[in-house]
Amino acid sequence: MRRDAALFEPPPPRRPDHRGRPAKKGRRLPTPDREKLRSRRVRQFPVVSAGRLTGIITDRDLRGQPEPHTKVAAVMTPAPVTTTPHTPVENAAAVLRARKIGALPVVEGDKLVGIVSESDLLAALVDLCEQLRPTSEIELLIEGGETALERMRTVIERNYGHIPHLSAAPEANGQQFVTLRVQMPVGHVPERVLEEAGFRVLSCITGRAVTAPDAAGTSSR
Repeated sequence: MRRDAALFEPPPPRRPDHRGRPAKKGRRLPTPDREKLRSRRVRQFPVVSAGRLTGIITDRDLRGQPEPHTKVAAVMTPAPVTTTPHTPVENAAAVLRARKIGALPVVEGDKLVGIVSESDLLAALVDLCEQLRPTSEIELLIEGGETALERMRTVIERNYGHIPHLSAAPEANGQQFVTLRVQMPVGHVPERVLEEAGFRVLSCITGRAVTAPDAAGTSSR
């Protein structure tokens, strides 16, 4: 969630008319600024009035308005769907998908405290996947010095893996004894990937990336 979301905040509205709605006569709102959206790299602006959320305006709303002095009230979506800081991420994602919208203003009571977008939820999903990636401790013998080490890194990276730790010690026969820690997405088997690339794997121990009281490594060799 972004707490520094840019806002359009018009002056307080005039007195309500007999239907309880703010009178339109004389009410002035700032002109939508396409350049502000581009410069801040955002696609949605919450619209607030007297500190309360009254609507939301998107880059799509602005693209559809050829007139340069169109007022915010003419293009915004009034009374948008909202969420709270305590709503589970998966629930917010489900609302975005069901309503086919790109962002949810985040409110606490009557106060706007942020905005959560598709990009924010995608970033959260990526972080979650990173935490869930199993970590493997692998020992192997390689020949070819730095060239072989670089080829090994390339093989791992091409299979969406990451090597946070690697150490190599020379052996008497000219080979290198290599110990590395590999993180790969669930379903990928790093020792199999290395063996298929021609490397001699001596051992591999794979455990959960997220620590838990019952987390334990399981040997695959």
